[in-house]
Amino acid sequence: MIPPAPTMAVLWAQYGPYHFARAGALARLMAPSKVHAIELASRTRDYEWDRAKTGLNLITICPDAVAERIPFFTVFFRTRRQFARLGIQACFLPSYFPKQSLAALLAAKSLGIRAIMMNETHAGTARASGLGAWGKRGLIGLFDAALVGGAPQKRYFASIGLPEGKIFTGYDAVDNDHFAQRAKEVRGRAAELRTKHALPGHYFLSLGRFIAKKNLGALVRAYRQFLQASQVKQTHLVLVGSGEEEGRLRALCSELRLPIYDKTPVEIEKRKSKNEKEIAGVHFYGFRQIDENPLFYGLADAFILPSIYEEWGLVVNEAMASGLPVIVSQTAGCAEDLLEMGQPVSTHADEAESPRPNLPAQLNHLIRSNGFVFDPASSIELSSIMLSLESLPAMRGEMARESSRIVEKFSCSNFAENALEAAKVAMGRKPGPLRRDLDNEPVVATPMKDEAAKTSGVSPMR
Repeated sequence: MIPPAPTMAVLWAQYGPYHFARAGALARLMAPSKVHAIELASRTRDYEWDRAKTGLNLITICPDAVAERIPFFTVFFRTRRQFARLGIQACFLPSYFPKQSLAALLAAKSLGIRAIMMNETHAGTARASGLGAWGKRGLIGLFDAALVGGAPQKRYFASIGLPEGKIFTGYDAVDNDHFAQRAKEVRGRAAELRTKHALPGHYFLSLGRFIAKKNLGALVRAYRQFLQASQVKQTHLVLVGSGEEEGRLRALCSELRLPIYDKTPVEIEKRKSKNEKEIAGVHFYGFRQIDENPLFYGLADAFILPSIYEEWGLVVNEAMASGLPVIVSQTAGCAEDLLEMGQPVSTHADEAESPRPNLPAQLNHLIRSNGFVFDPASSIELSSIMLSLESLPAMRGEMARESSRIVEKFSCSNFAENALEAAKVAMGRKPGPLRRDLDNEPVVATPMKDEAAKTSGVSPMR
């Protein structure tokens, strides 16, 4: 007899667009009554996402609270009460840190619920040592399985004691179809949208928070070197985001004598009557909601993630789903899985017959089928990559096609399938089918009751 599917909870500190997409995919794979979306709070400190349309019924443990400020025992008792009320048998939890995550984990274990850890940490981002590392091993042992980002994350957790057979990959996923379709629509209206949003004809794009680990100062320096060496000097640098480093970045642009363009919505509105030709420089577009990202991806030449370290880097998933070549720091957690070894292959006979200009020798070991990896400490490497991509539009097209192919391996459907496999292992069951739909209900996500819900953050425990 096929065993019934367990009743599961998927808990994050606060649900944002990425979380809704993943939990929704799991609900469609299973059944709405078997998957419960739970968040600790309606706000977090770091992000200001709009989540008016969610596609899921959502349970908020502490409405109107800030997730990071909820007391430990408040999380423990309220989460425990919800788990018991819903009859949860297996729960997906965002690790064991900070204290709110640990409280949710202990609440689950106190009820005998099987716990699956969701985590992006790898050896390059692990910070615990000594007693901290010893304690971490003990906490890891409380989990019955894990769903992690990719190969580096799997190696790391296997190295600290979690059995490899209990670790599944595919945690880091975005709604690939959404980004692909929206980027296609943007390209179909390219001239109109470039004018409306004052976007350059050619640009490299970086999108994310302006914080120290993102290494945006190194990107600006590399862009200065790129412009000095470029023969055409037509490719701009577009930065989308905001944060504590913005003042320093603007000062650096001034120091390097790079033109600075303010492109916040207010500034763009002021510029509508102007139609001047802009000299290649750095464009600051400010913070944008996730629904606006395809506009920037769709019209870019390539995407750059220059982080000193990065647990994963979901913006790379977004850029690849949007059909872009990607230039990614070799220390980013996604680099090994999302940038496949090898060189891009042309799909057009005429391009295949005409030899591509040789890349500089120093880039041969950095090229990948859909972009480049680079040392985040080397502005020379990054500027050389930018020069090569500017001068080889055919190669950019080949890499873009490869990006679209590769990212399908990291879809929300893949997240759901691997989450289900992790749940099976956590429940002590052998691989095989589970009965998804015990109540003969349609396997679709139901609308969230409060469609007008707003938020000011996405969980840092994503």
